Amino acid sequence: MKAAPYDCDTRPYWCDDRLGTGRQNAYGHFVDEGGGYRITTPATPRPWLNYFANPRFGAVLAPDGGGFCWYKTPLMRITRYEHPIDYLPRQFVDGRDVLVTDLASSASAHPFRDGDARVCTHHPGHSVLTATVAGLHVHGTFFVPAALACEIWLVRVSNPGPRARRIRLEFAQTWSMARFGSHTAEAGIPYVSVPGQGMTTEVAGHAVAAAVSAPELPWHLHAVFASPGGVARVEPVPETRADGRRFVFHRCTVVQEVELEPGACRDFAVYAAATEDAAEAQRIRDASLEDARREYGELLASWQGLARRAHCTIPEKSAEYFLNYWLKNQLHLTFHFVRAGHWGYRDALQDAWGYAMLCPAEAADRLRFMLSGMFADGTAPRQLSKFEDGRHDLRRYMDSVVWAPRAVLGYLQETGDRGLLGETLPFLDRDRSTVLDHLRRGVDALWERRGAHGGCLTGDGDWNDALEGISRDGDAESYWLTMALYDALLTMQELYGFSGDPAAAGVMAQRADEIKRVVNASAWDGAWYRYGVTGRGQPIGSQENREGRIHLNAQSWAVLTGLADAERAALAIAAVDRHLESPVGPVLLAPPYVAEAKEIGRIARLEPGTFENGSVYQHAVTFYILALLRAGRHAEALDLFTRVLPTNPRNGDDRRTSEPYCTGNFYCGSGHPRFGQNFFTWFTGNAAWLLRIGFDELLGVRAGLEGLVIAPRVPAGWTEWRVEREYRGCCYELTFTRRADVQAMEIRVDGRRLEGAVIPPLTASRSVVDVRLPLAPPSEASQR
Repeated sequence: MKAAPYDCDTRPYWCDDRLGTGRQNAYGHFVDEGGGYRITTPATPRPWLNYFANPRFGAVLAPDGGGFCWYKTPLMRITRYEHPIDYLPRQFVDGRDVLVTDLASSASAHPFRDGDARVCTHHPGHSVLTATVAGLHVHGTFFVPAALACEIWLVRVSNPGPRARRIRLEFAQTWSMARFGSHTAEAGIPYVSVPGQGMTTEVAGHAVAAAVSAPELPWHLHAVFASPGGVARVEPVPETRADGRRFVFHRCTVVQEVELEPGACRDFAVYAAATEDAAEAQRIRDASLEDARREYGELLASWQGLARRAHCTIPEKSAEYFLNYWLKNQLHLTFHFVRAGHWGYRDALQDAWGYAMLCPAEAADRLRFMLSGMFADGTAPRQLSKFEDGRHDLRRYMDSVVWAPRAVLGYLQETGDRGLLGETLPFLDRDRSTVLDHLRRGVDALWERRGAHGGCLTGDGDWNDALEGISRDGDAESYWLTMALYDALLTMQELYGFSGDPAAAGVMAQRADEIKRVVNASAWDGAWYRYGVTGRGQPIGSQENREGRIHLNAQSWAVLTGLADAERAALAIAAVDRHLESPVGPVLLAPPYVAEAKEIGRIARLEPGTFENGSVYQHAVTFYILALLRAGRHAEALDLFTRVLPTNPRNGDDRRTSEPYCTGNFYCGSGHPRFGQNFFTWFTGNAAWLLRIGFDELLGVRAGLEGLVIAPRVPAGWTEWRVEREYRGCCYELTFTRRADVQAMEIRVDGRRLEGAVIPPLTASRSVVDVRLPLAPPSEASQR
């Protein structure tokens, strides 16, 4: 039987066959104790990017200065880029142009594309590009400020030579000011509005300004491109597309001419902005070089604060670098801009759970917004529109609300803010109720919508949205979702206890007991847990299936929630080891779907070994790391944590092709011709989970409702490590050591012995904590 065409053919994204050697550190290395990544060989397998974000403005930068920026959503693009950003980016055509001309010789070059000694150093929140051109040193720092709706370039040109130089600098950027629609990987990303339509421009000295208003645009925007001290101009760039549509882009340029004496340097600032606020646009238009330097200093201070809020020094350096810097950098992006341009309901909740560790107040605001997007019956849309137009994706993926209790509990653990539970919020369709009642309605909706086998009905889908075909009329049952409901019920029990309602807590405990009974009676397949049952009653993820016989998520959640007893947990883990494991982590399911498409859905139209069809889906791998920790397999959990990171030496730069400082959506699975290649990065849910698992579970320094909980689950071979954690206004400096004179964990807080493992909230601004652990038996001490 001829296979159906794939929804996403990955062949255009395959790495060159010559790059399949898997070399590691071939193009750069970490610097600044992991806080930076320096690209010293520009010819990376594909553009190695950095993203900058604040709540309203985002930008992406390639090592040659290419990229684009957007306002409020990546679908509202200020500068030109016509492809999706959550798949493998193509080479950028436009971006940030810096042209240096020697006026004596008229020789011109773009230093970051054409110069010598090109180096790019990415950091959380900013990037630095350096190069030499025509005997001049050019240093560019690019960032998005903490609050302003713009990006800023700080450019320094130095003359190290023995003679004076007269030079001209041209800073340029091409405006699109266009709204894009949803995409498919094959068709690309369509324009919804017409570039140039409804746009008026003006030039005033050092700045180009524009006002943009068109029926298809969600906002009336004011744009600025400016460089203090320069002379600006703007040129229309008309294009006629193959379908006959006429676009008009606008090329903005600011020119500066200077003379540099021997050994001298000169600094320049460039502002590229778009905002709804005309007054803000005017302030940016009037901003100076000193203003740009101040914004940069404030940004660095902000990122230093994020880094120190949870920080570690541990033997495993790749994990340390990601926990201290790069997972936070990635989570900062996804928290503000989610995935495909809109507020994916489950995505935003999981990001808020992770971000509560870094910025609890912002996380709380996001939780209020998302819970206000629930329906009164306890279900939720698939996505909430970021265009503020009320045009939401109303499909009912039934896992959407199951993440809400975990996210709210994460915020309460950080802050102790009981008041949030009693706040009144609207529903999307009707009525108002408290935050706690929103959560209750969510778990009620799952509890009440269960099928003949006792499993939760999927509605339009669950976490694995590529299995949407299993449900004829919303009647398929997902045992994975039922396990997630069990986790949510236990969380609700804790929340009701915290709010002082023991009766409601008891109801949640009773329901959890029933779910545990149902899952172990209906989902157990003899050697592992089934994923679910189709609307026609056929098993999914069972030994009865030829394809998709075993699914990772069902095993992970049975173990991490405690649904599985010790015997079944061991069998489920053994099944993962036997059927799913690979050098870069376990695949999502096996064997991939190829022919059994009738009752499965679009997963069978995904290329085997990619996406949900048998790839190493990194979000799902994080669940399994947590399962291993909960099962007491600490060394295995750390090993998997490091294997799924892009620094895994068994999946080097040339094979992986993606950035070594950023996690991705998936690695191609074991049977794929490009096993280990990572097709798209940045926009994924695993950053929040890895950050939480790393600090809360592995290092075992977790915010609790009543205090800071100390419960390390590190390998037995670790003898000393340190964690710094901010918690309710106090910075705790924890040192962990294994000692021969200790029989059980001992904790000393500022020199005083603590009874138990929970440090109550302290009023001091800083506290020194000494955690002493017994030495591991010799048989375990080699586990590192």
